[in-house]
Amino acid sequence: MKYDGIFPETLALMAQNRFENSKAFYEEHKQELKDGFTVPLRQIAMALGGKVFELDDMIVTDPVRMVSRIRRDNRYTKDKSMYRDHLWVMFMRNKHEWVNYPCMWFEVNQDCWGYGVGTYYADAQFWELYRKALIERPDEFLHAVRRVERTGAMCLNDYYKKKKPGEPIPEIEVYYNVRSIGYMTARTDFKTLQSEKVIDEVGKAFDEYAELYLFLKGISDERMSDERTMLK
Repeated sequence: MKYDGIFPETLALMAQNRFENSKAFYEEHKQELKDGFTVPLRQIAMALGGKVFELDDMIVTDPVRMVSRIRRDNRYTKDKSMYRDHLWVMFMRNKHEWVNYPCMWFEVNQDCWGYGVGTYYADAQFWELYRKALIERPDEFLHAVRRVERTGAMCLNDYYKKKKPGEPIPEIEVYYNVRSIGYMTARTDFKTLQSEKVIDEVGKAFDEYAELYLFLKGISDERMSDERTMLK
């Protein structure tokens, strides 16, 4: 499919737009920013949509909904700047309807771009089930997470300060006490963004991420099943 590419001049304009922080400047360059950044990200979302849909048919695959907006919603943040200088594509279920579910993503920042997999907005009950799964199915988890690690993705995990109860095997301990789990590959070769090579690269990475995504999704399914049982 068509991919228009993301080029340095567009990133420079995004940075200038954030610096100016001016509605007038944004409106003057709005179409240029959309064509140079938003549209290529939607093209990436469309190109990879079929792959992620096969993995999880509840993932949102509408490119308009998957790509972040340049204009920020800053009503509830301390940072009152109106515009972003970076954007991302989220491959995930509707976060309001499917709380605790994992995601995969692609992002382009001013100093790097990259792609990842993880679970961030999960509650305490999810992590209890996660730790139970690690104790009961350590080999399944290790196989999944090592596929991700072999891609060179860096660990973004966040950890509880106090050790959680349970006796995982030694190989699992480093993954056991997390309160968020994520892996991301960061790249500084911006030339790759100019061609379809970026779609091929991210697609291959998502193939390696799939097993971890499905492991986390299985825990999410169990968490939702428990919640529905309690509501009956």
